Amino acid sequence: MVHTVQLLKRGWNILLENGPVALVSRSGAFGRYLIESKYYGWGAKRKSPIEYHDVTLPLDMDIFDNRVRHAFITKSYEAAEVELIAEHVAGPYDVIDLGASTGFSTVYALNQLNRQSRGVAVEANPSMIDVINAVREMNSADFEVEHAAYRPGEPEVTFHVHEKTVSGRTKKRGEQEITVSTVTLADIIKKYDIGEFVCLVDIEGGEIDLVRNELDTLTQNCKLIVVELHDFDGIAEEAKQRFVDSEFKLVASVGDVYVFRNESL
Repeated sequence: MVHTVQLLKRGWNILLENGPVALVSRSGAFGRYLIESKYYGWGAKRKSPIEYHDVTLPLDMDIFDNRVRHAFITKSYEAAEVELIAEHVAGPYDVIDLGASTGFSTVYALNQLNRQSRGVAVEANPSMIDVINAVREMNSADFEVEHAAYRPGEPEVTFHVHEKTVSGRTKKRGEQEITVSTVTLADIIKKYDIGEFVCLVDIEGGEIDLVRNELDTLTQNCKLIVVELHDFDGIAEEAKQRFVDSEFKLVASVGDVYVFRNESL
């Protein structure tokens, strides 16, 4: 019911702002997307496991909904991250993936690095831990899985999850609230004896906590950071400014995903 009301409100706003032609056009496009998503979702589940940029994924697991399966089949899932990791991630570095979700990005980044590189996938959503473990096993990947939310200064945090989706967040409300333990970047480095590393960050607004609290840790240990900046209350601009005011240089971006390179390492 809530979803229907939201769609009606969106349609009304399009009608008021852009007129009936735009409403009909966008409604048609949305209808095609729904049909396509259902078709691709069914096909992806039936063909599972699939190969996505040389990473094997178990799309028949129930946590994947048609929207996510559609994104994998159409190669739009984390497309910006894929492009930037392929172009900029290389060398003898370890990987810390904050907000690992499916574990795809963890494995994809490790595939670009040396065989000796180690990885840690940090994920707060308990529903995703089995997925990450399955992806790790299916790809014979060597990395650790840390079930925790990134949040400095607090031992635990309320995490919001949504039914049948691979996303979740600590900054915005969801359909279900759970309490999870937290971890910091310094904790991860110490626990897993991580050396110089590449940091992947997709923590739905939590990146502002990273740059406000652990920029020194990043400067000392992180060679490259690939981060999605979420524009909640201006935090994206603040995060970018804090990076460029430090030892990090902005070297590339695609959409709201940015790559900063540590010039001091």
